[in-house]
Amino acid sequence: MPEAATSERFVAALRAMTGDDLHRVSASLDAEQICDEVDWWRATIAIDKVLRRTRCTRWAAWAANGAAHAVQEAAGRAGIPLPDADVTRVARAAAEVARGLAAGSPARPVVGILLEHWADIVTPA
Repeated sequence: MPEAATSERFVAALRAMTGDDLHRVSASLDAEQICDEVDWWRATIAIDKVLRRTRCTRWAAWAANGAAHAVQEAAGRAGIPLPDADVTRVARAAAEVARGLAAGSPARPVVGILLEHWADIVTPA
C-alpha cells in the first residue's frame, strides 16, 4: 500500500525533528493568516470526505495517532517537557497531515496545503 509507505515516511521524519524544528513548525502554524486557516479547514473537510468514501478511516486514525506520538517522542528527545503548547499544536497538525496521507492519491492536492508548514522537514507527498 503506497499510502502506508508515504505515511510511514512522514512519521519517520517527525521522529527525527529537533526542538528547533518543533518550534519552527509551531510558529508557522501559529502565524497563519485567516485565508490560510480557511484553506486548512477546507483541506480537513476534503480529507474527511475521501476517507469516508474510500473506507480508510481506521487506517487514517492509526496514522494520525502514530504522527502525534512521533511529535511527542521528538519533543521528549529534545528535552521539551510536556505538556507544551507548541508540541500540542505541532502534534495536532501532524495528525491531520497523516490522515491526509492515509487517504492516498485522491487527497494529494489538499495534503499539499497541509504540508506547507513542514517544508523544511519533509518532502511533498
